[in-house]
Amino acid sequence: MNTPNQKEFLRLVELYLDGNATAKQAATVEQYFDLFSSEPDILDSIDKLEVRVIHDRLKSAIDTRIDQEDKFHSVVPWKYLSVAASILLAATIGIYFYHSRQPQLKQFSQQKMVADVAPGGNNAILTLSDGQKISLNDARTGSIANQYGTSISKSKEGHLIYNSSASAKNTVAYNSVETPKGGQYQLLLADGTKVWLNAASSLRYPLAFDGKDRQVELSGEAYFEVAHNKSKPFRVLSNHQVVEVLGTHFDINSYADEPATKTSLIEGSVRVTSLGSKAKIVIRPGQQSVLNSALPSSDITVKNIDIDEAVAWKNGYFMFDEESLESILRKIARWYDVDIQYKGMDAKNKLFFSGTLSRYSNVSKVLKKLELTESVHFKIEGRTIYVMP
Repeated sequence: MNTPNQKEFLRLVELYLDGNATAKQAATVEQYFDLFSSEPDILDSIDKLEVRVIHDRLKSAIDTRIDQEDKFHSVVPWKYLSVAASILLAATIGIYFYHSRQPQLKQFSQQKMVADVAPGGNNAILTLSDGQKISLNDARTGSIANQYGTSISKSKEGHLIYNSSASAKNTVAYNSVETPKGGQYQLLLADGTKVWLNAASSLRYPLAFDGKDRQVELSGEAYFEVAHNKSKPFRVLSNHQVVEVLGTHFDINSYADEPATKTSLIEGSVRVTSLGSKAKIVIRPGQQSVLNSALPSSDITVKNIDIDEAVAWKNGYFMFDEESLESILRKIARWYDVDIQYKGMDAKNKLFFSGTLSRYSNVSKVLKKLELTESVHFKIEGRTIYVMP
């Protein structure tokens, strides 16, 4: 989800204050409430007094929602705790007020979290066709290498860029980029396709696409914006499946430790083929194909999804919609490069949360927001997070 511009933000605020915002619009307003203080430029054309009035009205409205949710939280059964969590996690300012009303919980969190872990960032290793490895985090801006008529460079934004000349034709040579836990990276392939690699992921690809198709191999998660070429289909080979497109935007989550390989389509259309069952299916924008990693010969299922949630990681957020604690903590482990240890959490799969959190906060801040539900607590020791009831 991109940061809204001034006009969009104020329109959503107006809908929110009038009580006419949809659930998704309300979540956006709460998510970006801190624009008033953290990004003043977005509101720099509005009178400061007017900004303060809007700020105070919005603060009051969010606080009221939290008050209402607190009352709801106190009377509903434990299994419905995620309903309260959906608002508590989404509203940054609401969480602040909730903290102020829960001093004992805040004190408990501070005692348990004596350490902290910084978020991940741009970090990856490039492996050239001759086996040479280059740390892209350490590489200087500009030319990195030149192989078989293809120049490889690093942009000032920290992106890896491939540019093939005519002499690159009839050359079969591959490079790969691998991100560690706590790393991510963006690259531009020789055909103009853009790829965003999530943490603990790798992509293997040819220096130049000179065959009848364009094929790459993915492990982990990546978001693709494929350059259109109707004469050369673009194929992504990942965990037990092949995704084929001509030119479109989509995300593939194929981590080995996830129960399923998921392909989420943002625009265009893609065909997903199971390598086990040979089943094929075409998905449309807003749909996600799911292939069971434990049973790769099973059928591919399709479900409708929230696109923003599917690509939240690319836009700097964790976004959860009734997601299990175990699944959330796998994402946290990859992004913060930490180990997760459960202590007395036999019911770890029965805890579900909804909400939006920044991926650029220290891990303690993320965990404290999960703790607000009072259903789980954490302790950080070095790079290990202990999960307790």
